[in-house]
Amino acid sequence: MTETSLLPRGAERVNDRPKLQQIAFHLLPVTVLITSISALFGWHFGIIRLLDVWPGFSLMSYNTALSFALASVMCICLYHHKDRASFIFGVLTGILPVLTLLEDLKLIGLEVDNLFFNTSTFGGYMAPNTAFGLLLAATSGVLRTLLGAKRWVRGFVASLGLGVFAIGLTGLATYGANLLAEYLWIAITGMAIHTAANMFLIGLSIALASEGLGETVPHHSKEVLITSAVAIIALLVTGAVWKNLLEADRARAIQNVQHELRFIEKLIQSEFENLTEALERMARREAQRDTLDPALWQTDGENYASDFQQLPGIALIGPDYRIIGVAPYIPNHRAIGVGRDYHPDRTAAMDLAVHTKSSVISPPFTLTTGKDSIVIFSPILRNEEFRGLIVASISINSLIQSWMRDDFENFELRVSDGNDTVTEVASTQPIAPSMSTAMEVTVLNRNWTLEMVPDREFVRNSIQPLSQATLPLGFLMTLLFSVIVNRSMTVYHQNIKLRQNTHQLQNREARLAYMARERELIISSTSEGLIYLDRHQNIRLMNDAAATLLQADRESMIGRRFGSLPFYISGSEDHAKITDITRFDRNEEIELRLPQVGERPIDLSISAGPIEDRKGHNQGYVIVFFDISERRALEKSQSELMDRLESSNEELAQFAYICSHDLQEPFRMINSFTEMLDTHLTQTNQKDEQTEFYLKFLNDAGARGIGLIRDLLDYSRVEHGMEQMSEVDSNAIVHDIFANFRGTSERKLELTQENLPVLPFSKVQLMQLFQNLIGNAIKYTKPEDPIKVHVSCRDEGNYWHFEVQDNGIGIAPKNHAKIFEIFKRLHRRDQVPGTGIGLAICRKIVERHGGTLSIKSELGTGSTFHFTVPKEQGVLL
Repeated sequence: MTETSLLPRGAERVNDRPKLQQIAFHLLPVTVLITSISALFGWHFGIIRLLDVWPGFSLMSYNTALSFALASVMCICLYHHKDRASFIFGVLTGILPVLTLLEDLKLIGLEVDNLFFNTSTFGGYMAPNTAFGLLLAATSGVLRTLLGAKRWVRGFVASLGLGVFAIGLTGLATYGANLLAEYLWIAITGMAIHTAANMFLIGLSIALASEGLGETVPHHSKEVLITSAVAIIALLVTGAVWKNLLEADRARAIQNVQHELRFIEKLIQSEFENLTEALERMARREAQRDTLDPALWQTDGENYASDFQQLPGIALIGPDYRIIGVAPYIPNHRAIGVGRDYHPDRTAAMDLAVHTKSSVISPPFTLTTGKDSIVIFSPILRNEEFRGLIVASISINSLIQSWMRDDFENFELRVSDGNDTVTEVASTQPIAPSMSTAMEVTVLNRNWTLEMVPDREFVRNSIQPLSQATLPLGFLMTLLFSVIVNRSMTVYHQNIKLRQNTHQLQNREARLAYMARERELIISSTSEGLIYLDRHQNIRLMNDAAATLLQADRESMIGRRFGSLPFYISGSEDHAKITDITRFDRNEEIELRLPQVGERPIDLSISAGPIEDRKGHNQGYVIVFFDISERRALEKSQSELMDRLESSNEELAQFAYICSHDLQEPFRMINSFTEMLDTHLTQTNQKDEQTEFYLKFLNDAGARGIGLIRDLLDYSRVEHGMEQMSEVDSNAIVHDIFANFRGTSERKLELTQENLPVLPFSKVQLMQLFQNLIGNAIKYTKPEDPIKVHVSCRDEGNYWHFEVQDNGIGIAPKNHAKIFEIFKRLHRRDQVPGTGIGLAICRKIVERHGGTLSIKSELGTGSTFHFTVPKEQGVLL
């Protein structure tokens, strides 16, 4: 007898299974057994944390824990092919779930949850989906034992296990969804989170133990990890999509509720406006009478009470706050004589109406009729004299019920004033408190809260079909995708074996393919000339482009020495470079001129690359060259153009200087003769206020013209200056500028600076940049505050980042781009002098040095100008 034959029946098949699968399987039911026994222990000893895992979560019932313990033992027996034990534990597992489902269907009246343990202490019951999952698990063990190990039986049992797995996964998914999940098809779940986890593990255990998964179960650790990762990612994506769909459905439902609330809000406001206008008309009629006569008022009050059904009672109150008339009289006559001290809310509302001389509404309080109501008080005023009050109690319950449209008639609606309820409409159907929506509404002097709770049917109708189907479809697609991935990896392993059998053939094919690619690389190139030299400097291959450039026949050049090519006809200096390339001592691009090739000389760029075998031995070189004659001509033309541009720029700069000098002369003449005319008119006593006004305009226009021309000259010099950059100490520049401003300003200046760097810059333009920025900060200051300007800088790698900060009047964000445009001003010249070109010059200086200039400011809060300067620059252009 062999050693294998001595093993128990089925042990051979168990031992043939991969070790990783054995470890994974035993870990699953053992985990379920441990959690189930812990829950049973919690029930017996009253440890609540073993039942709900976390406060607020559902409890694992005693029957559920007992059934899971039996199911875990059944899975272990099923895995080890203990048929009789599998059958017994399968039957025991299914007893409690079957009784629970029969009780849920009202077929039996047995209190199944209290059969073994009184659960009234903590609550907890076996949910219908938990009972159904455990019943599937029990069925799998019984069928596998009764029907044997046929292939279709194994597949069917595996399907049952996957069904249990899906039920557990669904239970877990509900803990990650939003509140809308409780109204879905999974609303029957009361599954605890560790119940769902156990269901998940039991289903997976049955699928593995059934052998029905067969070849789809991965046998290698790498396959297990990849398949598991794919399944987890797919499940996470499914959960995320499902949750987002539910969030969208919830948002849509709440939006519909809010729309109805806004509709009721407008109706409430409109209704109270009508009621207030009616009461104020009555008050104005009473104010026209000399005295308040209850008898005369009674008819008017009775008409109002009959016209406005929402006014159960109307009263006339005298100046002493006592009720002197009521309508209708019969139900409200007991209120006559009620005075100031009847109710504090009533008194406060009357005082407010008298004080504000307008209608006010009270919070709900108990009337003399014994009913709680809100009351409107409208003062009776005659020539600002308080004569009394018109008072009306309001009943809006029936109105609100009539306002609620058909789709919302089963909603619960509550109108509250603080902690007091104004009115409440109850729902005749089960409601969804988690979807409650509230809105504030202002009614006269009170702020009310409208709170609406939809019925559960409305919430269910708000859930889209796609949201209902996403979870099961996602689980199905996850299963299919995981199987596809695993089968793909199986095919991949089979392909590896096939590649191992044909390894030598592939090596030969690879070598031939390498040689073919080597030749193709040389022959197929058309834009550049290529020549392949062997290690003896003999030409082995030459493409058509090389033959065309060298004016040679490609076929006749094969086998000749590299030294016979026209490269060696050039000068001695180029000859030495070519010689270095052929000796394989250098590998760089060189340029040379061939004067005797074709009808005209050509310029070539030549480079070389070595070809090595697998051991690194040099087998030759590939020479690459191409015609650069056009590039040389273009470079020459560009050089000549740059020379002409520099000459033109110099002439333009000189021309701008001369023009600006000559253009200033007419304005100087205007200013000079204006002063002479002013003196003449003063001496001859012909000067009056109008003349002085005109002369001032002439002087201002002349000075402004000269200033504009000078600023234009400065702006043009920024672009065409010829100054070389140098290392400039920005610290000293800012210090000198601060000193100049302190010496000329009449106001208090708080000018501060941090330690500023030395940077490559045009010194004159750096002074001009800081002069304009600091000058603007001082110019646009608040008249009542001391002037504060702070200059700082920080290192940002390749750049210096400067900041010029002030406490001035600030600039609105919409004008940030406008202030850098030439001649753009935000203030009139009589408010702030200037031409509007300073900041344009600043931006041009910064950008000319390779930096950027920007501003951060709000109107009234000061401004901060930011500009960057590269740490390395060349000559100014």
